[in-house]
Amino acid sequence: MTQNDLNPPTQELSVGQTLRQEREKRQLSLEQAAQQLKLRVEILRNLELDQPDKAILPTFMRGYLKSYARFLKLPEQALLTRFEQQHQVKSAPVKTMRTFSNRSAKQRTEARYMWLTWLIVLVLLVSLAVWFWQSARENKLLQSDALPGPAQTLVAPTPVLVSEPPPGAVEVATVEPEVTEVTTAVAETLTELDVTALPPAAQQQLEQLNQALQQEEAVSAVSEQPPQSLHDRLKMTFSDNCWIDVLDANGDRIAFGTKQAGYVMELNAKGPFVITLGNPGVVSIELNDQPYDMSRFPGNRVAKFTLSGQNE
Repeated sequence: MTQNDLNPPTQELSVGQTLRQEREKRQLSLEQAAQQLKLRVEILRNLELDQPDKAILPTFMRGYLKSYARFLKLPEQALLTRFEQQHQVKSAPVKTMRTFSNRSAKQRTEARYMWLTWLIVLVLLVSLAVWFWQSARENKLLQSDALPGPAQTLVAPTPVLVSEPPPGAVEVATVEPEVTEVTTAVAETLTELDVTALPPAAQQQLEQLNQALQQEEAVSAVSEQPPQSLHDRLKMTFSDNCWIDVLDANGDRIAFGTKQAGYVMELNAKGPFVITLGNPGVVSIELNDQPYDMSRFPGNRVAKFTLSGQNE
């Protein structure tokens, strides 16, 4: 009998037996080990029985085995190698991961996004500039219409009063002072002249000239009488700069613009007048030589009111 027959070689334990032996050495039940590993009891039991569940992928079984071996403080890689040999499970080859990050393509994409961003910003800036320009233009037009400067001040010409001759009177053109003096001298000469000494034809012409002169004197006397005016006299005195707008009875604008301090404006037109003042506190008004009370208008505020004429 040989020495080998007296001491037979010890049979190597399987992976499952190694796991069970180590667990029992630590005096742990399957339930306690499964609770700490957060695995099902059936998975640990199948590992200890060397009967892995066919429904579970080998990849997951290797993971469970490594977790169980680490928990029992056993060599993970040695048990995993024996487990693969025992159950003829091959580890999945490690494949080289392909990179999809093409630097050039990525740079081109980033460049496109950058140009698109700059284009959007440029469009927004141009739109904002156009909006500001239009707003400034509208404000400038409104200011020029509402408050024109001294260079844009418009003053309507003072209406000229023309009196109509009475019915039956002969309309005579305006006679200059020099012509009137000549006519007077001729009349005095005719008075001193002896008409009887002249021929009949000359006497007749002188008589006609005398009648014409008398008729002219009558018309001049009528025209020299002051006619009754149909217009109102509006006088405005400014103690400081003030913007004004004055409309007559026909709605015509007879005064418009900014008047300077110390300016006195006199208008002859038909009332009533519609008056707008930018600063009524610096204006005094007289209508037909009668002062108008301006105390009811607060200063530094636009005032718009109507002054009735003499026919109202």
